[in-house]
Amino acid sequence: MDRFDEGLRCQDVHSGLRNLDPHSALLAPLSDTRVVGMAATVAGLIRGRDVIEDAQALSQIAAYQLDVDPLAFSEVVALLEDAGYVQGVQRSGGKVTTFTETVPYYDDLYGTLGDAWRDRAPTELEQQLLVVVHGLSEAPVPLEEVEARFGLDRSAVGDIIEVGDSSGLVRTLRTIDGDIAYSPFFGFENPELLVSLAGTHGSDQLISELSAVRSKQGLELTPGNYPVLTEAVAGGLVMAPAVTLPDGSSRAFAALPYVSDHNLLVNRKPVLEKALAVLACLRGAESYGEYNTLSSTGLVNVIDKLLDPNRGFLKPNSAHRRQYALMRNAGLIRFAPDTLPGGNWVTPTFIDTADNREALRIARDLITRGESVAHRVDDSIARQALDAGTGYRAPMQTTQRLRKSAQPSPTHFERLFEKAMGRSAL
Repeated sequence: MDRFDEGLRCQDVHSGLRNLDPHSALLAPLSDTRVVGMAATVAGLIRGRDVIEDAQALSQIAAYQLDVDPLAFSEVVALLEDAGYVQGVQRSGGKVTTFTETVPYYDDLYGTLGDAWRDRAPTELEQQLLVVVHGLSEAPVPLEEVEARFGLDRSAVGDIIEVGDSSGLVRTLRTIDGDIAYSPFFGFENPELLVSLAGTHGSDQLISELSAVRSKQGLELTPGNYPVLTEAVAGGLVMAPAVTLPDGSSRAFAALPYVSDHNLLVNRKPVLEKALAVLACLRGAESYGEYNTLSSTGLVNVIDKLLDPNRGFLKPNSAHRRQYALMRNAGLIRFAPDTLPGGNWVTPTFIDTADNREALRIARDLITRGESVAHRVDDSIARQALDAGTGYRAPMQTTQRLRKSAQPSPTHFERLFEKAMGRSAL
């Protein structure tokens, strides 16, 4: 692996380890990878923000939204400072209070963080875990061949599989020819391969359900509907961010994001994850808004209001703190003061960075699939858009949750994996 891949996979490993209890003994030998992964995650959150005026507020958002351990936040900032990505760090009582950022494009970011990871002298387990996650993200491998394929120490294989299985970073699928190991990132980074293989070799049901996602990106998965697709999400083959609904339940929304820039699926995943957060939230508003349900056109107009360079905000409303907490936590908007004198509401205001603008555009494209927007709507409609709830689970966390109730079936996926590994001419 080169240093770029190491930095990238540190972030991916962190996304998987978020599924574990933060006090789990499994995390102890993975501290260096976790810190570098957290640093990559925070860098994606703050890129383009220029000045972080309240670092402790940022720490809370990073902890809530991205599972960045608050106890590690100062170390994360120090790592980014040493890398030259944050400057002017002010501290008070041992806590980071403010700083400025110059986080570069992701191509440079991951390479530098890969160097930082190497400089920290990661444990043998960490090094081999990254090799396995990276390798299985490129293609599935028979479980019996994992040790030889990746040059692992035999004594470490059990620990790697245990960590991988517990976190969801390494999955296994039992087939008639033996167990197959794979990473959810294989499906996340190659959605077109899944559709291609299903179209040629998969079951009619799987083809039908994948077609439904292609027809409506952000397809709602409810108990009993789209059973094969639910298994695909549980198996880590299809992305499905989830939001918490007003009644406290969680709802996943499946997506197969076709993008012209394949880097969005690999080394620029933070941008895509922001887009998927918006997509899931807006799709939730179609059925679970506090007021009237919204059409696709209405959802698009919410995005257009934020992207409008002459506007970029919504008029203050008493419910905005709750309605737009998800967008705020994802770093897409900030809560500006009330525009009315003496008012105590907030004004959701778009944080205009290149990443955020691209994320909203991707979400809009996924919703419209090229449909034209014929008319605009007023703020009374826009206010409904994020009423579906403030909780959000990234795709890696959704796969782990669904995994408990929907185990991937060899009947549906065995031939796909065999073909993906080049072992079948089906």
